Amino acid sequence: MSFIVRFSAGLCRLLSFAGGAAVLLMMLHITLDVVLLNLFRISMNTAPEIVARYYMVAVAFLPLGWLTLRKQMISVELLDFILPKWFQNGSDFLLALIGAAVYGLLTYATWLRALREMRSGSFVELVRFQMPVWHSYFIVPAGFALATLACALLALIFLSQTARDELQSLLKGEDE
Repeated sequence: MSFIVRFSAGLCRLLSFAGGAAVLLMMLHITLDVVLLNLFRISMNTAPEIVARYYMVAVAFLPLGWLTLRKQMISVELLDFILPKWFQNGSDFLLALIGAAVYGLLTYATWLRALREMRSGSFVELVRFQMPVWHSYFIVPAGFALATLACALLALIFLSQTARDELQSLLKGEDE
């Protein structure tokens, strides 16, 4: 169980870093486009499409698993403070299972869409050429798959105290 917790947390963290790298690459790409345009009158016509189709999608979807694992997603805890601890734990377990099912369905649906876009070779028509964009459709199911894994792991953690302690120690190491 310890290996599963460490592997899942590491994989979620890795894709979260990939989302952070996408932010950095997007900043550099846009800065380069602005500098080239203002200093040399050279326009990178692909910059808006790459930002919209690749960078922004990676920023939005790749960190989902890590945020879910750290319980940093938006939540409303309206009555949690008055409910008994066993009920809160049961509720969290049930919500983790429902989250895994929903993310799993989203993974499946977006994976089918990505395969459809790959088969059709989807592209964006630019001024001088056609830029393929079908690759970017695989980012979304990757993010949803990691969120599915994170929710399933959270559900398992509610059943095992040792796994819960292992995850807490991994997450505390990140905060320091």
